[in-house]
Amino acid sequence: MSGVPIVMYHALSAPGTPGTPVFARLTLAPGLLEAHLGYLSEEGYQAITISELTERRRRGALGQANRLIALTFDDVYADFGDVALPTLLRYGMAATLFVPTCYVGGHSGWMGSTGEGGRAVLSWRELKIISQWGIEIGAHSHTHPELDMLAPQELAEQTALPKVLLEDRLGLPVRSFAYPYGRYDRRVRDAVATAGYSGACTMNMWAATSRDHRLELPRIAVFDDTDLATRLAACRGPVRRAALRARRAAQVRARHWRVRPAGRP
Repeated sequence: MSGVPIVMYHALSAPGTPGTPVFARLTLAPGLLEAHLGYLSEEGYQAITISELTERRRRGALGQANRLIALTFDDVYADFGDVALPTLLRYGMAATLFVPTCYVGGHSGWMGSTGEGGRAVLSWRELKIISQWGIEIGAHSHTHPELDMLAPQELAEQTALPKVLLEDRLGLPVRSFAYPYGRYDRRVRDAVATAGYSGACTMNMWAATSRDHRLELPRIAVFDDTDLATRLAACRGPVRRAALRARRAAQVRARHWRVRPAGRP
């Protein structure tokens, strides 16, 4: 099975602070997003939401999904409304937008250490409008912490509270979650399950198949220098998938022993 790629985007406007290379790589020019969606359209891809992907997976309907793709956008920067939404609508493509709820209507405070803490974040009103255009709204924790470093009570709040807030303010079910920084382990996954999400996205860099746990859906990071066609071809390769799985397991083991959160054995 080749799998369904889940592509991860972030900001779509230039970094406000010189000397932030990591964030700069995650920032795409509007023209590059246009080129990506144009390529996907020409190749006959159908963009689906994370909720639809998890539902198809539940029904066993991913077997012949060679031209399905899921597009995701993290952090609800205001440039999603200015750039991504009109481009998605122009190409008739769905997407999932992951929201760190503490910052809605304000600024990207979790980015303060990088000098990007002043980036505008979409408001509740804007999220409501965006959801009416077929964009799925998912949760991205409340304050965007590294979830695997949290004590049990705080972990429970960071996974459950955003679902409650989003459903209350937007009046729609919230079924999908994305782990901030891609940080998760079994304990975090269990908290996400308890909070009631049907699917959750990681930053594991291979295409999603029926073998992947519904709360460990892999995503492919797209950088400013990414050749999308090459990345999509590579993510489906079984050898690459096996190598990335092994690297992910080693990273989790190393992180577990290096730092343990309070209250964790």
